[in-house]
Amino acid sequence: MKTLLKQLSGILLLLAVGFSVFLAGNIQVKAEAKAYEYILPESDSRYYTEAEISDMSLQVLCYAKNEIYARHGRLFTSAELSKYFKLQPWYYGHISASDFSDSILNKYESSNVQTISDREFSLQKGGYLLDQKGFSFAEIDNYILKRYSPAPENATYIFPESNTRYLNTQDIASLSLQQICYGKNEIYARHGRKFDSKELSDYFSSKTWYSGTIAPSNFDDNILNAYESANIQFLTKREKGLSNDKGYQLDQPGYNIYEADTTSYYDDSILLQNDYIFPDSNTRFLSDSEVQMLSPKVLCYAKNEIYARRGRCFESQELVDYFYPKAWYNGYINGKDFSTDIFNRYEAANAKLLEDYEYTKLPGGYELY
Repeated sequence: MKTLLKQLSGILLLLAVGFSVFLAGNIQVKAEAKAYEYILPESDSRYYTEAEISDMSLQVLCYAKNEIYARHGRLFTSAELSKYFKLQPWYYGHISASDFSDSILNKYESSNVQTISDREFSLQKGGYLLDQKGFSFAEIDNYILKRYSPAPENATYIFPESNTRYLNTQDIASLSLQQICYGKNEIYARHGRKFDSKELSDYFSSKTWYSGTIAPSNFDDNILNAYESANIQFLTKREKGLSNDKGYQLDQPGYNIYEADTTSYYDDSILLQNDYIFPDSNTRFLSDSEVQMLSPKVLCYAKNEIYARRGRCFESQELVDYFYPKAWYNGYINGKDFSTDIFNRYEAANAKLLEDYEYTKLPGGYELY
């Protein structure tokens, strides 16, 4: 009998330990997920201020308010809200709207619902109109990415590596005349040159890395290294080629310095040094704002990363060199035997999105070796 009790005690102890580990693991996962899975991650633990939600659109406000209810398992009669929350990995809807009671909300949640509602209804009488034809979640995705996924510092450069390598036609294929001009002068700006042009002064003054200390008349081009000198010539030729030798006309009335940042690229070397470009491309939809500043090369790699995670082998030596060192990669399906039918809905949509951007930026796509 004692032996049996000991065995039972041992089993119960193991179950208790196992449950504790499981629970701790789930808490950890939930904590890590908060940064990008919620519009307002802390709506259940602190008061949000009017200033913090002042940049939210009507749709974001409506969704943020209902997110508080959704976290308690409320179901929604709105097809739009139902579809959105069912896409969230943390959502478990099990309480009908008619059975849901606001008394379940804590003091932070109740206050935040009121603050968000006040803001929403102040922007439009009646608030956001749900279930309109063609509704989209793009605004929500963009808001979350903007708030919780700040760009790396090097993203503030048009050409982050213009001082360490020669630029090529793929680097500039999709850039505007304005961006080419700014990119050329960026090489000078990194060495502290000031500018007579107010437009260039305004643009570079907006960059945290810029410190203009040398007057144009005192600047010596001998300070430039071989890469920088060659890249200036390369960009100047491109600039003239796009404008019948006139170049970009600086300081025109109504110039907009921020247009130069809309398609600047993140630094490839930073993005490609991690295990994944998009660690969760198989569990959520990527958004336009996440991929629009990626270079054709990174777009191509990110697209093929989706295939690689499914075990596809590659004919391109460039992709072999990139994926083979990855600890997670196990290529076992030949390209001719691989079928995209294996993709889930996220992977299929993301592969298409990445390819569309790749081919838009560079007709024919990035050329692999």
